[in-house]
Amino acid sequence: MAAARPALSPRVASSAPVPRPLKAAPRRAPLQVVRPDTRIRTVGAIGSTLLLVVFVTLFVLAAIHAMLVQGQAQIDAINAENVVLETEVTRAVASLAAADSPEGLATQAAAAGLVESASLVMLTPVPDGALAAPIWVDPFGSGADR
Repeated sequence: MAAARPALSPRVASSAPVPRPLKAAPRRAPLQVVRPDTRIRTVGAIGSTLLLVVFVTLFVLAAIHAMLVQGQAQIDAINAENVVLETEVTRAVASLAAADSPEGLATQAAAAGLVESASLVMLTPVPDGALAAPIWVDPFGSGADR
């Protein structure tokens, strides 16, 4: 026999929605704290450190190169000054050699008013004891002893 169905009453729409029964969630495994992959952190740290080392090395090399260039500029300036001074020294040595030559000495003597002797006189050394002893005079004296 068939069971009697109860008569359905017409539903009246209410303003509040009727909550639906929740479906049972499937059973999950208990949650655990997952440790981050240490390989990713290690590779990142090594990469960052390597990049920093390369940057610092290049910066130091650039600073050393700048110092070398600056030092070379100073060396070039000193070498140019040395060339100028060597030229001046060469001119001075040539001028001194010309002044010390017999022709230079004759020119200087003529400019000083010296004239050539008409006769050449040879000077000979005096033998020891041929000259009288010098007379001592007080240069700061009264003049009576002169």
